[in-house]
Amino acid sequence: MRIPPGGPRKALLSVHVIASVGWLGVHAGVLALVAAGLAADRPERAGTLYEAAAALAGMLVLPLSATALVTGLVCALGTPWGLFRHYWVAAKLVLTAVLVAGSNLLLVPAAAELAAATEGGSVLPPYADRFSLVAALSVSLSVLVATTLLSTVKPFGRIRRRPRPPASARAPERASAGVSG
Repeated sequence: MRIPPGGPRKALLSVHVIASVGWLGVHAGVLALVAAGLAADRPERAGTLYEAAAALAGMLVLPLSATALVTGLVCALGTPWGLFRHYWVAAKLVLTAVLVAGSNLLLVPAAAELAAATEGGSVLPPYADRFSLVAALSVSLSVLVATTLLSTVKPFGRIRRRPRPPASARAPERASAGVSG
């Protein structure tokens, strides 16, 4: 299935770029809030920052990440770029799939757990728990930046296919297998 050039392809690409950049922005915002919570001097302030981070992540990460993945797949399958014709497309697909799973199954729940642990504002969760979320968000944000760079730089070139033997070389194999042509 090919997406016709022009309006439909541009609209799909626009949705993909908006969702991808939005997802990157949400990760940056959540990272900033969690890092500020890590540096907060009072448990009430940290709790407020963690609640904001959890709300932002909980509302936006799933729809933006899923939209980025689905529109990326449709763009790859419906355009000449193809899904496994270029290394950068294949690498971006793998990184995006891992990030969608990691963001939604690990990072969003971890932000919600920090917010729940600081509810009431009297006690901070262990430093290691708070720092590990900052580290994980930093890594995921770096990978999102890498996927963005892959889309703009388009490195590595095409994936080489193994050449198929000519039809005359394949015909004897079919005959010996008892398949008639």
